[in-house]
Amino acid sequence: MSEIDAALMEKMEDYNTKVEKIDLELAAKRNEMMLPLYEERRKIIADVKHFWLTVFRNHMGLSQIIEEEDVPVLEHLTDVWVKHDPKEIRSFDIVFTFSDNGYFTNKELVKKVVFKNGEQVAEPFTINWKDGKDLTKSKRKKGADDDVSDSFFSYFKDEDITIAHFIANELFPDALSFLFLPDITRAYANDDDEIDFEDDDSEDEGSVDLSGEDDDEEEEEPTKKKNKK
Repeated sequence: MSEIDAALMEKMEDYNTKVEKIDLELAAKRNEMMLPLYEERRKIIADVKHFWLTVFRNHMGLSQIIEEEDVPVLEHLTDVWVKHDPKEIRSFDIVFTFSDNGYFTNKELVKKVVFKNGEQVAEPFTINWKDGKDLTKSKRKKGADDDVSDSFFSYFKDEDITIAHFIANELFPDALSFLFLPDITRAYANDDDEIDFEDDDSEDEGSVDLSGEDDDEEEEEPTKKKNKK
């Protein structure tokens, strides 16, 4: 490719800035318009047993971070809600609401993503585990050099934003569609091959990717668990 002089590059950057501004305005407007429909959906699914556990297990990316010991806890997950900052659509809270359970005392677990200094940052959240019930405590795996924990709830302790993007940009906007997909967790239970994200060409109901990443860049995957035999 021929060299691009500084003046032309500046024009290109200015153009991209204008496009990004419009994309963010459209995303904010769409979210505002969709809120009444999300509220309507919340009422519709209220009586669907284990709705959110089911859609999490049916999402190709999220299903990989759900361990079997997580399932009894996620059976108490009654609601998931994404609340965007009205002044900055790239900042949002993901609120997980739980019924009373024998694992932790929190009624809500909140994953906060803040856009600052030109990037999104996920803030850790403290879960108040009951005695002996902490699923995120490290477990020594045979042959491993370090203690590791694969629990879904470890996500609340770290600063990884990949899972937040999956939930905010894919799962939450299109939750009903994921309800009727096959349970990927069970479908791959006896399959030695890991799920290939590159073959997933599915699209949601017009949700906007607010990650701030270029479309040409390869999407970061959550850490994959080792195959279980």
